[in-house]
Amino acid sequence: MEEVVFKALLFNTKFNRIENFIQEVLDSNNDITYEDVKESILKLVLYRFIKIDNNLSPENCILKEANFYEAQRLGGVNSWLEKKRAVA
Repeated sequence: MEEVVFKALLFNTKFNRIENFIQEVLDSNNDITYEDVKESILKLVLYRFIKIDNNLSPENCILKEANFYEAQRLGGVNSWLEKKRAVA
């Protein structure tokens, strides 16, 4: 599920509210629930892929962090996790 949210963020992050992003993910994926998306967003925050800040900008509340770009370079969340597990 984190891959679905990650891929959605690859193409668009200009959301003024996190609820708008969740709704876009739900609209483009019929087999997931609101709670699935919300949990995946939380994991991406914990993995330091993204940062959510509703006060930062009126048009963009999702900020990509360094780990996001590293995962993008590696091919996705799962590849990033595999690399981190191999190092640990």
